Amino acid sequence: MNLVLAAHVLLAATQKKQSGGIAAFLPLLVLVGVFYFLIMRPQQRRVKEQRSMTTNIKQGDRVVAAGGIVGTVRRLDDDTISLQVADNVVIKVDRGSVSKRLTEA
Repeated sequence: MNLVLAAHVLLAATQKKQSGGIAAFLPLLVLVGVFYFLIMRPQQRRVKEQRSMTTNIKQGDRVVAAGGIVGTVRRLDDDTISLQVADNVVIKVDRGSVSKRLTEA
C-alpha cells in the first residue's frame, strides 16, 4: 500500500513540473533578445559608421590606416588609397584598412 502511495505522489510531482510550451522557451528567448541588443546592434552600428567614413574620405584628409600609419590622402581609387606619410613617400593601402579620420585641432 505504501508503494502505491509513493508512486502516486511521484506521478503527481512530475506532472506539476511539466509546464506549458512557451514557458520552457521563455528564458532562451530572453537570452536571444539580450544578445541581440547588447552585441549585434552596436556592432551593426559600428560597421555602418566605418563604411560611411571610408566612402566619405576625400583628397587631403588625414587618416590613420591599419598598424597606426598616419598619412594624408593624395589619391583615391576604387579599392585603394594613396597616402603620403612623409615628404616624397607615398604608399598605397586598402580602403578598408583606414580606421579613422583625423581632425585638425
